[in-house]
Amino acid sequence: MGTTSAPGHPAPLWRRLVWFASLWAGSVLSLGVVAGILRTWLKAG
Repeated sequence: MGTTSAPGHPAPLWRRLVWFASLWAGSVLSLGVVAGILRTWLKAG
C-alpha cells in the first residue's frame, strides 16, 4: 500500500487532518457506546 511514508516525506496536511478526525470520531463513538451500555446496565440494575 502507499500509506507508508519515508522519513524525508511528511504526510500531506489533508491526510493528517483525516487521520486525526477519524481518531477523534472513533473515540467519541466508543465513548458513546460505553455510555449507552452503562446507562442500560444501571437502569436494569
